[in-house]
Amino acid sequence: MGYVAVKGGEKAIEYSQNFYRQFFYRKSDNNFIINNLSFAVDKVMSEGGLFTKLLSAEAIRKSGGDLLNASFYVRAHRSTCQRTGDARIVKTEDIRILRRISSAFKDIEGGQILGPSDDYAVKLLLNADYREKKYKNFNKSDIYLKSALTTLRNNNLVKKIEKDNQIWDITRVFPNPPYPRSAVQQVMSRGETGAMLAFAYTTMRGYGDVHPTIGDLRIGYAPVYFKHPFLEEEIKIGDIEVTSCECVGSFNKDQNGDIKLTTGFGFCFGFNETKAISMSILDLSLYNKSYTIGEKHIADDFEIIMFHIDGIESYGFANHFKLPHYVTFQSDLQVFDNANQFNKKEKK
Repeated sequence: MGYVAVKGGEKAIEYSQNFYRQFFYRKSDNNFIINNLSFAVDKVMSEGGLFTKLLSAEAIRKSGGDLLNASFYVRAHRSTCQRTGDARIVKTEDIRILRRISSAFKDIEGGQILGPSDDYAVKLLLNADYREKKYKNFNKSDIYLKSALTTLRNNNLVKKIEKDNQIWDITRVFPNPPYPRSAVQQVMSRGETGAMLAFAYTTMRGYGDVHPTIGDLRIGYAPVYFKHPFLEEEIKIGDIEVTSCECVGSFNKDQNGDIKLTTGFGFCFGFNETKAISMSILDLSLYNKSYTIGEKHIADDFEIIMFHIDGIESYGFANHFKLPHYVTFQSDLQVFDNANQFNKKEKK
């Protein structure tokens, strides 16, 4: 078989990109996308690793609504941005709450705040405008609440996981095993919701023994504080929309040999409840011993989680197969021919 050279194609690619723009681009206002496709915008922000609704909307528009591709645009843009410093660590208690629920406790401080949710809606494509007419008034006061698990923690019933001495930054250096928890959390916070949901789901269907209870799930606005470059003072530069989730699992022994409840934590940009829940389940699986005896589980394998939940990585690798692989495929055909000839000789 002869070698097929790869060359040319630049003009064809240019035409293809023009055709793509004509075929998929639509004149639309980014503000319309932000206001009407807010969960899509939040998903792109979260997986792109950059809090910017405007650029996320632009990426959705440029990608024709392909959210993985849109996240790719945002993360690529992020890699070109100059870093000027680190913001103060955000605490969940500082989140101005829009919605906070707990399925672990019925009566919690501040009550169950359902906020904006369609969890309880019948998923039918019907017009529900009558609800807007029925409920016009909402409580608009600022709400800040401690985690619903605070009482358990104060009573020393929750297993503590040691904090990293130094926060890892995966955007600078990807760590080697054993992976710092801060790095694992960052990988998951940029992970693809569907991939994380699938791995978390395995723990509930027999490939693990995590059947968690949502201890504290909240969406809201977290303040961002940053040191002013000239004044050298810490100032608030704004609020970002975030989701955080703490789930409670079963129990494990802690470092002192005492039995404690196990918890998992998830935190991400935007309003992404499914992602934060999945993240907390994976965190719970990774850092706590499983009692199920049998095959190795997927969700408690650091290598699986660290390298298989990034949508942009997996999207890029899967789609790179669209690029010319003429040489490698001819090599495959040669191996196939040799195997075929060997098989025929063996049959004789």
